[in-house]
Amino acid sequence: MKICRRYILVCAVLIIYSGCSSADITSPADVVFPATGVSFRSHVEPLFTISCNVQGCHDAARADNYQVDLTSWVGSRATNVVNQPGDTNCGLIRVVFGRQIHRGYVGVPGLTENNRQGLKQWVIEGAQNN
Repeated sequence: MKICRRYILVCAVLIIYSGCSSADITSPADVVFPATGVSFRSHVEPLFTISCNVQGCHDAARADNYQVDLTSWVGSRATNVVNQPGDTNCGLIRVVFGRQIHRGYVGVPGLTENNRQGLKQWVIEGAQNN
């Protein structure tokens, strides 16, 4: 009987923790950028997904969002986002550092300093599709 209870307890714990993944991203703070070697797929895209690609924001290019579609690398490299690799005065960097008004806000609410510096590093490293 003791073995059966332990087995059930172990199974229950495994089931509970199987739904919790360290890869679950629920806020911008969950996306941690390295100092160098920033990856679009591992860092930039998850941040865009949680912070920018919500319905009605930058989930597609439209007139009311300045034609900015951040759902893909191609969209992020549009002329009004990151038009030249290494250009830290591009639209993306101006917005995330609060140098350009974004939907009535200065900066992007919820972004951490690590997020801002990571996006800047990605641009400096060539804004690659990596």
